[in-house]
Amino acid sequence: MLTDHISIILNGLLLQGLKNAVIAPGSRSTPLALGLAQLADEQKINLFVDVDERSAAFFALGIAKKTNIPVLLVCTSGTAAANFYPAICEAKISHIPLIVLTTDRPPELTNIAAPQAIDQNRFFGNQVKDFIELPLPETNQDSKDYTNYIIQQSFQAAMTNPAGPIHLNQPFRKPLMPDLPLVFDLNQRKYNFLPFISSFNDKLSEKLHNSFENKRGIILAGPQQTPLGNLKMLEWAKKSGWPILADPLSELRGMNSTNLITCYDSLLKIGLKNLDILKPDIVIRTGQTFVAASLVNFLKNSHAQIYFLDENNNHSDYTKTSDFSLNLSSEDFFEKLRPVATSNTWLKKWIDVERIFTSINKNSSVNLLNELDVVRAIAQTCNSNSNLFVSNSMPIRDVDSVLQPTSPLNIFCNRGANGIDGIISTALGISINSTNTLLLTGDLAFFHDMNGLMMAKKYHLKIKIIVINNNGGGIFSFLPQAGSDNFETVFGTPLDIDIAQIATLYNAKYSLATTDKKLKSLLKSPTLGLEIIEVPTNRNENVALRQSLIENFKQQITKEL
Repeated sequence: MLTDHISIILNGLLLQGLKNAVIAPGSRSTPLALGLAQLADEQKINLFVDVDERSAAFFALGIAKKTNIPVLLVCTSGTAAANFYPAICEAKISHIPLIVLTTDRPPELTNIAAPQAIDQNRFFGNQVKDFIELPLPETNQDSKDYTNYIIQQSFQAAMTNPAGPIHLNQPFRKPLMPDLPLVFDLNQRKYNFLPFISSFNDKLSEKLHNSFENKRGIILAGPQQTPLGNLKMLEWAKKSGWPILADPLSELRGMNSTNLITCYDSLLKIGLKNLDILKPDIVIRTGQTFVAASLVNFLKNSHAQIYFLDENNNHSDYTKTSDFSLNLSSEDFFEKLRPVATSNTWLKKWIDVERIFTSINKNSSVNLLNELDVVRAIAQTCNSNSNLFVSNSMPIRDVDSVLQPTSPLNIFCNRGANGIDGIISTALGISINSTNTLLLTGDLAFFHDMNGLMMAKKYHLKIKIIVINNNGGGIFSFLPQAGSDNFETVFGTPLDIDIAQIATLYNAKYSLATTDKKLKSLLKSPTLGLEIIEVPTNRNENVALRQSLIENFKQQITKEL
């Protein structure tokens, strides 16, 4: 019974396209672990084993974030599953497909204080798209057919918009050893599930075209755009003469188009009171929640009509500013919508502002690197083959502010729940089939997921990690509590960690970069394994550094416009 049951589960996943699995090892998951190991030996899947459940979950998240194909995540019974929780929360909000398969004690060992037994029923609550309790292994054919169907249906459900994690809970009785090797039924039924197709009819398209005609419009391109959606958006914007305010996670930055605007965060921070010429009549929002908080106030204070392309139909507009929400992807919307006529001067004004910002967004003249210079060095050295993973807190904000790459980058960030947990593990998951992955993180996020470095050591993954070491939580210096009594104790939280010793612990190559020249040299060199680049910065100078950029921008705009 057990052997057949495991074969049905794993073969069902293979039939739907499973490529990668991550195991956090334990006793109750023995039959699945051995079956997955067999599939890895037969080169049918890639298998990764991580003894730290929290790291394992973020590692799986990284793989799924890069491939957009569900990754199987397996653990034993008890508190092991609880350590998956942060990554599952991120996957739910970011719409990343995961199959979370927790193994469990059988019903007769629940709620009677049996060892390593907790209530795993709907364990992740609303943080998963669905929960299914799988049946115990049985000889009954109806049970086998049900297992086959529900496994394949769950895989497809994880990918269906809105994508997200599916939780399967599998109880097992002892003995836990299947008969090996597993034999898979070549005639096991494969199910085909047709995706939902949204409709953008001609009548609505024509109505919107007429509404947008001869209006000053902008497109806010948020995170997680598709390549084809970006292409259609750029084509429409070029023909219509509309600027695109490109979030760094839209993956539009670096593309060859004068319609792309990257300076919006700095522009909004200097205030638009004297820049009425840039106020739009129409705003089209695409993608998920943008990085720049300044856009929230912009939308709230705007008198423009705001159209939100809510592809996942989950009303995820935390600004609460959308006048119209359309259940459409960027690809469908901009492919069907006819270009509109717009004054030639509208786009030119935005291009002028972008040109002014580009002229001042230069590396500092002083010898020592600062945190904005690190982002500029990345923009000047990385190329379209690069995967850039950016930590939350200050790194992603700095990337949003000053990243102007010369070619488009594959940029990732855990912007669903916006936490600093699992940063290293997620980046390593993204790196598994790449030789050109870069992680930009701060010292606190680096310390928080230090265990994740073991996966790089174990699987010989190739990644460069830039650790901006300002000895504490830099973002709090920008918040109202900055300068308050006991600020350093409860917010600054200096750790005084020795990055070089951590590198030694995980057999990583360690480098110290204090100049722009040194950092660029390190970034241009081939990535041969795990490399950690420490960039020491001064946390106390961070606020003034960024204020100086804004003030310089303001002066140049006042002078030239």
